[in-house]
Amino acid sequence: MRTSVGRAGIVGGGIAGLGAAIALSQAGWEVTVYERADRFTEVGAGVILSANALRALDVLGLGAEIRSHLIEDRPGTVRNQRGRILINARIDDFVGGLVAMHRADLISILAAAVPHEQVRLGAEVVRVDEQGRIETLDGTAQYDLVVAADGVHSRVRAALWPRLGPVRRTGIAAWRWILDRPAPGNVGVVWGRHAECGVVPMAGDRTMCFAAARPPVRSLDHFLDWPDPVPSLIAAVDPARIVTGELLEIAVPQQLWRGRVVLIGDAAHAMRPTLGQGACLALEDAVVMADCAPDLARYSALRRRRVAAMSIVSRHGMRLTAPGSTSVAALRDLATSALPDAAAVRLLRAANTRLLGTWERPSRETIVVGET
Repeated sequence: MRTSVGRAGIVGGGIAGLGAAIALSQAGWEVTVYERADRFTEVGAGVILSANALRALDVLGLGAEIRSHLIEDRPGTVRNQRGRILINARIDDFVGGLVAMHRADLISILAAAVPHEQVRLGAEVVRVDEQGRIETLDGTAQYDLVVAADGVHSRVRAALWPRLGPVRRTGIAAWRWILDRPAPGNVGVVWGRHAECGVVPMAGDRTMCFAAARPPVRSLDHFLDWPDPVPSLIAAVDPARIVTGELLEIAVPQQLWRGRVVLIGDAAHAMRPTLGQGACLALEDAVVMADCAPDLARYSALRRRRVAAMSIVSRHGMRLTAPGSTSVAALRDLATSALPDAAAVRLLRAANTRLLGTWERPSRETIVVGET
């Protein structure tokens, strides 16, 4: 029987928390996951997993299963809200492929890889301290490592990183929904002046849709005169199945650990979904953190620059996709449509490779375990 490295308590049973549970268990830790909900339910809408996430899932032993949801290669366009084609591309121009799936399906796959006895459902964490104590309504437990994976509204972050301040409200409205029907022929994204939307094919003949808008836009009605298939995809969904809300973000801490406590996922770097990297970075975090633990300073050094850069790009990306200015949108349309498709695809592939496709699990030589 393998000797335990130590005891790890994980606050939050979402993508980051379950990924951390799998990775830490593989590294020899004795793991307990605290999840506030009584059961894993169909929360949220779709997630997109790019090449970096698939590599992290390979480490977790789940890459092959997740790749069964790979989006088949097909044409995809970038258009403006009048229907003018700005860029012609294909799904395979995203190096390494893309997976689109319901968040609940990803959670189900991750949860199935974590032994039931390691998960405490309905466990409300009321306090965590730097010494590794987790207090719930049922009592207190001591851990060698505490992983805060409790999301954008992280209570752990608020308690132990109070100088970060509150979650930032962006003022940007967002809508996400999934349709149980095949994606139409014209998939891709549409860029407007104040808003953007996208259509992504999913395995199992389903379609992922998303939209985001700056003020003054506050309703999906804004998109009803946009080019097909946008209006029909809005008309086809039950309003009760649309996940709505304001986009939120946080300031990335200078240090992602404190004492025996470490931040991962949205608790560490919640950002706008411009790059579709929320779930991807959470899975990266889980792998790197488990490789480094208990050297949390090393984890922070390996991760902070990357996630901070992603946060900055995500924050400013909407200046291109929905700039809020008629003149800027017109210049954007002119510049992108004037670029030959081949050149646009080369730029797309280069950006995708640089930002996403180059991530690899850090080698053992780069991970030096020290005192925390």
